[in-house]
Amino acid sequence: MNKGNNALTQAAMKYGTYLGILWIAAFAIYIKALTTPEISLIFLLILVVSPIYAGYLGIKYRKKECGNRLNFISSWALMIIIYLCASLLSAIACYIYFQYMDNGVALSAFKEQIDAYQAMNIGEEMKNALTETYNILANLSAGDICIQYFTSNIFVSTILAPLTALAVYKK
Repeated sequence: MNKGNNALTQAAMKYGTYLGILWIAAFAIYIKALTTPEISLIFLLILVVSPIYAGYLGIKYRKKECGNRLNFISSWALMIIIYLCASLLSAIACYIYFQYMDNGVALSAFKEQIDAYQAMNIGEEMKNALTETYNILANLSAGDICIQYFTSNIFVSTILAPLTALAVYKK
């Protein structure tokens, strides 16, 4: 039993790295889309493809390591570890980007978008909310952004893990 759990953990970490690389690419495209909105469709496509890819990796594990049989609990554990590793890897990349590479580019792009909305006739309450949002964003450190990014990925992963596990398991 321990040998099976070890194989599951190792495979999940390897597959989580693959998914994490995909999420890092999505993050990079999102950052680029702040200044080049035309490529935001690619970001959305990667978001949709990510759980499908995770399911594919789970099925690959089931066929390769389990003789094409994997119970739901093991499948769920596999998906949790895959998503956890992907979340951790992409959060590290997020931290590196905002700490060492961004130099205010993302915040400037947000400011331009907020200014464009404020130029419209959207009402004082909405303008105040946008200004407040910008002030909050301007005061976040790279660590704060990284923690928020990691937390949101974990939250979404807790929803996706049982759903993809349902697609992966086979009696």
